[in-house]
Amino acid sequence: MKFLITHQSQLFQARVRRAIATAHPSAQFLTASSLTDAYNISEHDQPNCVIISAELADHGEFELFLSLLGILRIGCVITRKEGVLSPSHAFLDGLPHVPENQFEDAIDKVVRAAGKTDLTAPVDPKSTIATADYDPQKLILIGASTGGIDALLTIVKHFDEHCPPVLIVQHTGGSFAKSLIRLLNSACCAVVTSAEDGMAAMSGHVYLAPDDQFHLTLAPRRRPFLHLQSGGQISGHRPSIDALFTSALPMAPRVSAALLTGMGKDGADGLTKLRRAGAHTIGQDQRTSVVYGMPRVAMEMGGVCEQLPLDTIGPALLNACLAEVRA
Repeated sequence: MKFLITHQSQLFQARVRRAIATAHPSAQFLTASSLTDAYNISEHDQPNCVIISAELADHGEFELFLSLLGILRIGCVITRKEGVLSPSHAFLDGLPHVPENQFEDAIDKVVRAAGKTDLTAPVDPKSTIATADYDPQKLILIGASTGGIDALLTIVKHFDEHCPPVLIVQHTGGSFAKSLIRLLNSACCAVVTSAEDGMAAMSGHVYLAPDDQFHLTLAPRRRPFLHLQSGGQISGHRPSIDALFTSALPMAPRVSAALLTGMGKDGADGLTKLRRAGAHTIGQDQRTSVVYGMPRVAMEMGGVCEQLPLDTIGPALLNACLAEVRA
């Protein structure tokens, strides 16, 4: 078995290595001291289990890392110092937690987490859907925050090489933007790529902001073009969902937009304005949301045409983009 020990302390890394090696001499070890390094190592070396400190797991970007581990079927154990509470994020439910001062007594628990993995099992295949006749003028906009990465993985499986242009804003740390793009691309038959300023929005493509230095927006022309807008945070974020949604107001009747799980209210105002301007708008329902914040605010503001469970949002977005059949 191969273990990735992710901790800020090299002394604790060595202690974990000794404890596991004593019980399992054939074990192999990798180490990382940051979440970025842990992500890159896991993506390329695919350990059986990641052992990570509570401090690193408490970063917002850990949600993306955990989604990668799920796709690659890599186990995860969180260690915490005495007196430090384990992270309470909803997406951590079910993960084993081990106090650092009792790590040697929890070796069996750690090994069981590694033993649950199956690196030979195939990753969920990209969905294959029948080619539909989409209106070439339509486009899809999606905003998400806490819990949004798994939600996006569920939705993008419905997008193929013929889908309308899709623009996504997910609240993720800038250093992890490229990792998110690679992750979504692995689950999608459309091309998931980093947006470039002045790039035409093409069918069969999904666009995300390249980092957190710009807002991903649309330049309203006869044919929509992407625009990386400079400036400060909007609704507390950069990139901001509200910035994306409001930029599409001049073309609202051509837009199908969804606001997914997330804390706060970014996107709620923009979605409401889009609906009033003629867009088809969707809010994720409370039952399937990790955090029913942003879609709840949008619902209360009257910005949601239909509130749907997660697994139906992808097809609903595409159905709203179908070309009208003329008699």
